[in-house]
Amino acid sequence: MKVDVDSSYPSFENRDLFVELGEHIAFYRRRANYTQKELAERIHISRAYLSRIETPNSSQSFSLEILFNISRELNVPVQYFFEPFPTPSKTVEIRNTVKTKKRQ
Repeated sequence: MKVDVDSSYPSFENRDLFVELGEHIAFYRRRANYTQKELAERIHISRAYLSRIETPNSSQSFSLEILFNISRELNVPVQYFFEPFPTPSKTVEIRNTVKTKKRQ
């Protein structure tokens, strides 16, 4: 049985990946002390759209362009969004990376 799926939603096979990415975005946004509104304004998307990206019970697809913009604005390397959440030792490493980049 073939089901007609709205193309604005990720396929079931990718849904968990988008949810996990959204959780990582929320994690790093909070760590950077940004509100959803502040980050959304800086990357030129609506707060509601960012909220849908971050909400775990929603699977909002989004482009790599948006992910790259979020990464740049939060000063977090893109690969960190695909890794397990940082442990306390990794947190120190991330902070040191961010401080080094800000000095450059």
